[in-house]
Amino acid sequence: MNAIETTHAHVAANVAAAGDWLTGHDRVAAWREARDAETNETDRARRSAISPNAVPGHATPTIEVVHRVASDPGRLTRTWADEQIAALGEETYTELVGVTAIASVLDTFDRAMGRPEPTIPEPIDGEPARVRPDDVGDVGAWVSQTTGPTRANVSRTLSLVPETNRLWRQLVDTFYSRGTEFMNLSWDFPLSRPQAELIAARTTALNECFY
Repeated sequence: MNAIETTHAHVAANVAAAGDWLTGHDRVAAWREARDAETNETDRARRSAISPNAVPGHATPTIEVVHRVASDPGRLTRTWADEQIAALGEETYTELVGVTAIASVLDTFDRAMGRPEPTIPEPIDGEPARVRPDDVGDVGAWVSQTTGPTRANVSRTLSLVPETNRLWRQLVDTFYSRGTEFMNLSWDFPLSRPQAELIAARTTALNECFY
């Protein structure tokens, strides 16, 4: 297996294990909901509406967060996020966002490769770490993040939930930034650095990425 395939398999397996504040069962359930957002009628109606607020949300804050992040992230607002954080807690909200992002990357990659939809792994029993890092605080984002030096905002977005962030950064490093190679402007890979940046910029624009 090449590096991408190895990372893909490793991250997929570990999403099914207990994380920071969610159990493996919670995280697998979130992955299923993220996948359901592709065809869910409520999400379709909301994406078609002039304002997402014109369509009633989902039954629980957990399902609401996963479906909104998976299906219509470009129109999320601070007010909406604050409501979900108040209901779920900052750490749980952040982990749900992270698991949804990871699941979306894994599923999108398989879809782009022309593969059939893979089976979501069975959940692994275990207890979450439930540890809030000491070095997080208000940096002007919607959730607490690392206050010290960091390589990039995308690397600290999920720093409130380090176990989940570890998986996220593995995807970022393998699929895009190449870890320490990111600081090199000339890459000896199938895609040159300018080609990789062009694809990244176009993809983030289409997805209305905040960064």
